[in-house]
Parts: sequence; C-alpha cells; structure tokens
Amino acid sequence: MSGVKDWAVVVPAPGEVRETAQALLALADSPAHVRTDGNGTEFLVPPYLADKFNESLRPKPRRRAKKEDE
Repeated sequence: MSGVKDWAVVVPAPGEVRETAQALLALADSPAHVRTDGNGTEFLVPPYLADKFNESLRPKPRRRAKKEDE
C-alpha cells in the first residue's frame, strides 16, 4: 500500500486525461501515489502531489527586458 490516508481529487480538463496522468506521474514521489477514479476520468492523489500539480499549472512570471535610456 501507499501509506497515504488523505487523498485529493484531480479532475482533468476534457480531452486531457492522458496528459494529466503523465504530469501527475512525473511529479509523484511514487507511482502508487496516483490512482484513478470516476471510470478513469479523475485521479486521487496525496495532498503534496495536488499542490505540486497545481503549482505546475500556474504561469511563470515573465521577465521584461530593461529599457535603456537614450
């Protein structure tokens, strides 16, 4: 068993089940931390993994080039 007591639900966007599964597995400490639910359309993951996944979806801040004074 995975030893996880609390699970969070991750619901992928329509048509992105495979991409979500791949991303979750890449971020997980163990493949056992990614379970399917809802006939394979939802994922049960530990809270740490849900946090990592949500963080990976946030856009990264863009750096702006400094304008040189003329």
